[in-house]
Amino acid sequence: MGAFKTTILLGFLLAQLVATVGIGCAQASRSLQDRIPTSDPKKYQSVRDATGWKNPYLIVRRNGIEISGITPVGRAIAVESVRGVLERLPDSAWPYGLVVAVQKVGVLSGETDLSRIEANRTKLLKLLKELGIAVDRWPSA
Repeated sequence: MGAFKTTILLGFLLAQLVATVGIGCAQASRSLQDRIPTSDPKKYQSVRDATGWKNPYLIVRRNGIEISGITPVGRAIAVESVRGVLERLPDSAWPYGLVVAVQKVGVLSGETDLSRIEANRTKLLKLLKELGIAVDRWPSA
């Protein structure tokens, strides 16, 4: 009788584990547009500097995109990697809804930097549009 109860208990626990993992996977696989409401400009229109911005803050660099508070300071990731990083952020990272701040890096070392930054900015804006993410453009520092 003890072995039977143990088997039933283990079966029940295994079923709970499978259900929990399934729910977690389903939530993780939901797109940003399914998880996060559209942007609400009233929530961020009064923000005047980056320290007050609570949603993802993207800095366009010559070698890719830096996501403030996510990637190491001054280190960029490929534009193509931005999608995965943003999709893995928790819902709490989006208090203003589905909007990001985008700023071009302010320090340039020549025309080559400028053309690379513009190319990355163009690719980033296209990606954000595909993801349904609004962009709040910030001036370069």
